[in-house]
Amino acid sequence: MEHTAAAKQQICTSRSFGTRLTRFEDVFEAVSNFAASCAAKLRKQHSCATGMLVFVMTNPFSERDAQYVNSRQLKLPLPTACTTELIEYAKWLLSDLFREGYRYKKAGVIITDIVPDAPLQGDLFDTVDRDRQRRLLEAVDKLNDSMGTYKVRVAAQGYGKTWKLRNERLSPCYTTRLDDLITINAT
Repeated sequence: MEHTAAAKQQICTSRSFGTRLTRFEDVFEAVSNFAASCAAKLRKQHSCATGMLVFVMTNPFSERDAQYVNSRQLKLPLPTACTTELIEYAKWLLSDLFREGYRYKKAGVIITDIVPDAPLQGDLFDTVDRDRQRRLLEAVDKLNDSMGTYKVRVAAQGYGKTWKLRNERLSPCYTTRLDDLITINAT
């Protein structure tokens, strides 16, 4: 008897930032990475998204910072698992909800209304070569699987470290990462 995991109905990628972000570009870089992560998860389970939600928030526990929490949701015109398309939709949503003057602590992307990637209802006026796009994304996924996550990425994902989670207090992963194993030299 073989058990297979059911495909997810929603996919969420969100993180708290290592430092408070105030610039749109920094928050967008983080949101781009979250959208790319969601796209990769969609492709891994052979699914496409038909809805997306982007949210941002400040630190609710900070008494000295102005508070702001907001989100925007979008019904996608066509089902997709394409990284560049999801990043473009995420940018559109983020530009609508981002406000200057706040110190953002967290953001995220939630993919909703997930459907199987085949068969898909196309659009008569769609100008994108979907087969070529699919082959490109398969190649990118293969490269990232063999070389490491996000070695091949969209330019919007950037290489900036301003939004990265601080992990100096992260517990070692003795059971999942060989580098974290304790070595004992017996003499």
